Amino acid sequence: MPDKKDADEKRKILEAALFIAARPMSLAELYNVVKIPKPEIKKILELMKPHYDDHGVRLIERDEHYELQIKDAYVKHVEHLAPERDFSRATMQTLSLIAFRSPVKQSEIVEIRGNRAYNHIKELLSKGLVRSEPKGHTNILHITRKFLEYFNISSQEELKTYFAREGLAPTSSKETGAHGAGEKESSSSHTEQVKSQDAPKEPDSDTTDEPEQKPESKAKKKSTSASENPHTSMFSDVIKNS
Repeated sequence: MPDKKDADEKRKILEAALFIAARPMSLAELYNVVKIPKPEIKKILELMKPHYDDHGVRLIERDEHYELQIKDAYVKHVEHLAPERDFSRATMQTLSLIAFRSPVKQSEIVEIRGNRAYNHIKELLSKGLVRSEPKGHTNILHITRKFLEYFNISSQEELKTYFAREGLAPTSSKETGAHGAGEKESSSSHTEQVKSQDAPKEPDSDTTDEPEQKPESKAKKKSTSASENPHTSMFSDVIKNS
């Protein structure tokens, strides 16, 4: 373990790294900054947490990723200072739930997020990032084409990466849900359905005299189309209904 003076210097470097990154950082990333064993980094970070008890920020840890985060009580006072931030953190947390579970019942989002979610959803609808359709006594919420373009997301993996990087990804089983909108199919089957909508159609009966395409050719053709417009290949159902 480094001596007290050296440890204090490493603490300051870690603090500076977390401050300038403004996102969750892994132990591996922090190791590249201070070059000391990960267990020692973790110990320093744990000792740092009480330091922020009387500050406007806090040091949080989630899945061995560390971040300096503004305390909820002070977000509303300073969020206007970040012009790129169009939504409060609370609204973004609601949006992440909708995005991960889309399509999802509005009542399920409200059950998880509380009545404040109504205002969040209203704001997201007004911005066009979410669309709503009536179903029974509730509404079904979907992400939209504008959502994909706004966050520059073109795949489920990119969606997960973005919200995880921002510390907004749902974590509990209640938040992630087995499936959206009360449907029986899982998210993986929904992905397969989306993919099947983009699969090349079989040739019409009046064109059967043409040579049949080999599966590899079809896959290559689909891949080419995906590279031209990844939104279409990964979220065709979103785009079609937006």
